Amino acid sequence: MKHLDLFSGIGGFALAAQWAGIETVAFCEIDDFACKVLNKNFPDVPVHRDIRELDGSLYAGIDLITGGYPCQPFSSSGKRLGEKDDRHLWPEMFRVIQQARPTWVVCENVAGHITMGLDAVLSDMESIGYAGQAVVIPACAVGANHRRQRVWVIAHAAEFRLGNN
Repeated sequence: MKHLDLFSGIGGFALAAQWAGIETVAFCEIDDFACKVLNKNFPDVPVHRDIRELDGSLYAGIDLITGGYPCQPFSSSGKRLGEKDDRHLWPEMFRVIQQARPTWVVCENVAGHITMGLDAVLSDMESIGYAGQAVVIPACAVGANHRRQRVWVIAHAAEFRLGNN
């Protein structure tokens, strides 16, 4: 399997993918420090710098796209401006998904997204033929010493039914 990692940070999705035997073929990350970490830990994997300039068709037919698109538009710690926030980059991730048409999509965000914008994300995915589900997993469920709720969206291309590939 091949993986495109958007909003990569320091490579958490890529590390998990590596553990699962999935090859990360590219990153997209704008933060300079995070890019240094990615280049150090994944020296042979290219890093695209701006999601707004990434051509998803370069990764047409990839198996997996992951991304933790910016949470500030939805976070209860912020102003919750949603689509009015200039950091609302879900539309850019969605554009890349439309262009690449991966088999699987996995997204992560804050729990505040459930009451602001999550329905639009699921609707967007459904509009291009993906079946998706959102689940909430608190950090304490994986051994962290705090709750920190996170919402995960897992979507599968409807034209690729399990057992029919």
